[in-house]
Parts: sequence; structure tokens; C-alpha cells
Amino acid sequence: MFQSVRVVKLLPVALLFLLCACSSGPLLLPETKRLPERVELADVPFFQLSDAQGGPSALASMLNHHGVISSPGLLDERLQQLAAKQDVQSGLATVARSYDLLVYPLQGSLDALMQQVAAGHPVLLMQDRLFGGPGAQFAVLVGYDQRERTLVLRSGNTRRWYTSFASFDEAWGEAGRWAVLILPANQLPAQPVKQTWLAATRALQTQGRADAAQRALRTARQTWPDAGL
Repeated sequence: MFQSVRVVKLLPVALLFLLCACSSGPLLLPETKRLPERVELADVPFFQLSDAQGGPSALASMLNHHGVISSPGLLDERLQQLAAKQDVQSGLATVARSYDLLVYPLQGSLDALMQQVAAGHPVLLMQDRLFGGPGAQFAVLVGYDQRERTLVLRSGNTRRWYTSFASFDEAWGEAGRWAVLILPANQLPAQPVKQTWLAATRALQTQGRADAAQRALRTARQTWPDAGL
């Protein structure tokens, strides 16, 4: 009887702890906590939505950030041509590679995203519109604040859209945790993974971007001398 009373008293406390943990969002790794407390890549361009999902607008932000002058309208035309053969994510990657840029997929954790933003790399991603209608939408992550546990995105028609770690993680998870970097072939990401970089290099080569693929391979060999395709 004493044990039963004890369980009844402790159960609400345990539930409260779990609820608080869920509401605060994912726990960050120690190395992520050592990153700068607040980062915002203010120079990343912003474009208004050109379609419901925002793929052309988000890609235009990434391309212009790397000096490729383009617009959502022009990119939308190219993506429409690919729509019969590829899903939207694959189409965005194909178009990015056509400008000799490398598409580097990221692991599905908030830590992975924040590490890249801290290194100066905006992240192209897809998130579910939990509170803004059905379906998923592309966005560009450009900042975070560890103390406030918030993120800053170029999202929809909002240049600086703020969301909590918890809300973002839920929306990103619902959309499949897809996130990529779009990088010049001579620029490694933060904490690069050899096999991921080489796979992205092979994708450039397969698409016929031989010069860019060779630049990416030379870049890899500066860190991994034995790297090969």
C-alpha cells in the first residue's frame, strides 16, 4: 500500500518533466553548445514566394548567395521541365549542380544544421506547414539563438521568420528531415564527411559537370589525400 501511494505522488512529477522536455525541443550536443550563442547570416538574399512550396525562391536565395544571379521565375521554369522525371528535392539539386555547385546532404539533426550555420553556410531545407495549411514548404535556415532556443529562416513571404527549436524540429521531422548545403566545389562544409562529399562529387560528374567534379575532388584531397572517385 505504501508503494502504491508513492507511485501516485511521483507520477505527475515524471509527466511534468517529460512535457517540459518535449516543449523545449531537442537537446543539443556538447559541441553544438560550444558554438557561438547567436548567429545570423544577414547577407543571404530573400525572395518572395513564386509558388506554393517555395522551392524556386529558396533555391534563388542559395544561388545568389554564391554569386549566381538568378530569380525564382527563371528557376521555376527549369524545375517545371524536370517535374515529370524528378521529385522537387531532386530537381532543386539538379538545377544547383547545373551551375557547378555541389549539393551536400546533411544529417537529420538540429545539431548538424546549427554547426553549418555557425560556419557561415545557410541551409536549404523542407518543413511541414503545421500552422499554415497542409503540405510542406522549402525554407532557408540563416540563424539561431541558443539562449532563446529559436531559429531564423527565410520562409514563405517572411524574410526573418522566427521559430522555436521545438516547433521547427516537429515541422522538419514531419517533412522527412531533408536538408542540404549548396556549396562551391572548392569549399568543404563544417565537419565534412568524406563519403558524403565524394558522393556529392560523383553526382556532379554524372550530371556532366566534369570540371566542377575535379575541383571537388582536389578539395577533398586536401583533407583526405587518398580520396578518389
